[in-house]
Amino acid sequence: MKNRWLLHAGFWLAYWFVFTFSNGNYEKEWGKFAITEGVMMPARMIATYLSFWCFDKLRPSWKAFAGILAAILLGGLMVRFIKMVYIGPVWFPDYNFEFFSHRFITDTLDSVVAAGSALTARLYFRQQEFIRRETALRAEKSEAELQALKNQLNPHFLFNTINNLYALARVKSDQTAPVAMQLANLLRYLLYDSSAPTVRIEQEVTHLKQYVELERLRFDEERLTVKFDTDIDDVKQPVTPLLMLPLVENAFKHGAGESMDEAWVHISIRLQRKQFEMKVENSRASVANTTQKGIGLQNIRRQLELLYPNSGSLVTSETDDAYSATLKITYP
Repeated sequence: MKNRWLLHAGFWLAYWFVFTFSNGNYEKEWGKFAITEGVMMPARMIATYLSFWCFDKLRPSWKAFAGILAAILLGGLMVRFIKMVYIGPVWFPDYNFEFFSHRFITDTLDSVVAAGSALTARLYFRQQEFIRRETALRAEKSEAELQALKNQLNPHFLFNTINNLYALARVKSDQTAPVAMQLANLLRYLLYDSSAPTVRIEQEVTHLKQYVELERLRFDEERLTVKFDTDIDDVKQPVTPLLMLPLVENAFKHGAGESMDEAWVHISIRLQRKQFEMKVENSRASVANTTQKGIGLQNIRRQLELLYPNSGSLVTSETDDAYSATLKITYP
């Protein structure tokens, strides 16, 4: 509120100075014109603030426009009245004053300049405030959507990994305790590290490998072949947490998980000169769904729209016996 009043005061001081300088420049009597312009200032202020009121309150727009014209005309009449009763007799006694002369148009135009400049300034500041609020709302909406996407993804991941642990526990495998520790590490990553906007790519890759190891436990070594290759030139590169995981999940769920024969999963992660590419390929069962969709791929595409609208892509392809998904991101 204080800044608002300072803006108003600054505007009127600037207006008073400009008119004092422009009118006083002819006779070089700055003091006289400083006083006379100051005396006329309230009339122009009344015209301006009445214009504000009409602009804000009157609807439809033609009524607001008519109200602004009336306010400006009132400002011109008030200035003429002030000149007639005070400024003329006191400061210009030799001047032949006529109320409705061509000077009436000039005094009205002075009110037009005041009200027009003030309205322009008000519209500008309102537009800036609108842009600021819209930007803030978009940011909040994007953040809320991203959080919702992560909240969708985490239960999906937990469902699969807990099922793995349950299967081991049922057969009383010696691997139950190590797997439980791996799961605990993954849960810690989900609850703490993945809540950050970004993590180092080496962290994300490490937990992807842990997930792969958990999935491998469900299959015989002879039946499942997993290949995991990395080529990363900057292990500290910030990446979005959990963005890669759905591709690996889908490879096991819709590939090896649906196959009764030998299956394979190939994972390749490459980062060179800020160019990131992750390619996940998996075998398909002889009788399989025609599409490999789910929450995961939808989440990835939505996060790419929000976080990397012009530098991220996800492309999928399929054949009768294989499925492939390629995620590409160009980091700034």
